[in-house]
Amino acid sequence: MVVEMKRTVAYICPVCSNISSKYLTIFDFSGAGKATFVCPTHGCREKCVTISVKGAGYKINVECPLCGGNHSYTSSRGGFWKKKLLSYKCPAAGMDIFFAGDSDEVEMALEDTDIYSDIIDEYDTGDDAVFNTLLLIIERLNKLSDAHRIGCVCGGEKASVIVKGGSVVISCLRCGRSKTIAATEDNLTRVLNSDRIIIGN
Repeated sequence: MVVEMKRTVAYICPVCSNISSKYLTIFDFSGAGKATFVCPTHGCREKCVTISVKGAGYKINVECPLCGGNHSYTSSRGGFWKKKLLSYKCPAAGMDIFFAGDSDEVEMALEDTDIYSDIIDEYDTGDDAVFNTLLLIIERLNKLSDAHRIGCVCGGEKASVIVKGGSVVISCLRCGRSKTIAATEDNLTRVLNSDRIIIGN
C-alpha cells in the first residue's frame, strides 16, 4: 500500500472565526519538529493550531473557537497519515474543531460546520451566560443524539441542530417539524434531566 505523506488540515480561528484549510506534508516537520498554522485572514494572523512530533506520534494543540480554551490531542503517526479523516472535538461543546485527512473527506466534514458561525455570532453579543448555556444544551443534545434518544412524532430518528436568535432549533429531517429550545437556565435544566427528546411533543 502506498501512503501519500500529504494531509489537508482544517481549523477555525478563535479570534475572527474564519475557517481555513492548508496542506501539510511530512517535510513540514523538518528542523523544529513542529508545524504551526495561523489564521490567513489579513490583519488577524492568530495562531490556531500547532502539531508537534512527540515520541512515535504527534501532539496536536488547538486554540478553541468555542470555549476559548486550548485543547491537546494525540495521534499515532500511522493513524495521522493513513486515516481518511481525523477530527477532534471541543470537550465542552462536543463539536469538531479540527480536521485532518484526505482533501475530499475534510471538505465534506466542513460542510457540517455552519453551526459554528451561529454560535460564535451569539457569543459576540457579549452575553457570556447565553453562550455558555447554548454550549451546555448542545453538548447534551449531542449525547442524546449519539445514544439515538432524539426522535419525532412522525417516527423520524434523524434531526438537524442549528442556533438561531439565542435558541437551539432541532428539526426532523423526515417531516420538517421543529422544536425550539431557548437558552435559559430552566430549559437547560429540562434538557439535562431528559433522557429522550421528541420533536412535536
